[in-house]
Amino acid sequence: MLKRLHYESRITGRFGPLALLTLQKKCLRRNIESGITSFLFLDRQRIFQVLEGEIADVDATMERIICHRMHKEIKIRAVMRCSDRKFKSWPFGVTTLHDSEFKRVMNAGMQRDFFRLDVLQAERFLGIIASRKRRAVRPDEFEMTARRFHTKSRNQSAASTLRGPDGSRVHIPGHDQKERAEIR
Repeated sequence: MLKRLHYESRITGRFGPLALLTLQKKCLRRNIESGITSFLFLDRQRIFQVLEGEIADVDATMERIICHRMHKEIKIRAVMRCSDRKFKSWPFGVTTLHDSEFKRVMNAGMQRDFFRLDVLQAERFLGIIASRKRRAVRPDEFEMTARRFHTKSRNQSAASTLRGPDGSRVHIPGHDQKERAEIR
């Protein structure tokens, strides 16, 4: 049996693109190692995130989040037991207020404020965004953004063979040798 936890929080301090990329890089690895899948929405100073995984793993991850100095005013919106993961391809997926897919989904649902959605609507919207982003993200865009803020990883071959909690290969745009050859 798996656990799905939804929470929201406020961010302390400033949180720009560099901080988001740094967080993504750190959490991606940790979530893969912990068997967690997740998707996060960031709106200026607020976060809504869905965490999925084994009960103990989700609890340990939430404990780290609660203790992290970046978060304040954490509210757990829902906790559910589930048999399937909704974000199984996303060890740490992210969308923001300025993301074109986020805007499309919100407009199609005739919604203005993500934080006024009930938990199931928010999860459904994030699921739609996640499925579209998987298809829409171009590896060269991801690589260029990552290069702008970080030096290249020394161990890229390890990054291209990351495995998800269910043993399936996790796709990280631009980290597959075959994809890189196609881009060039």
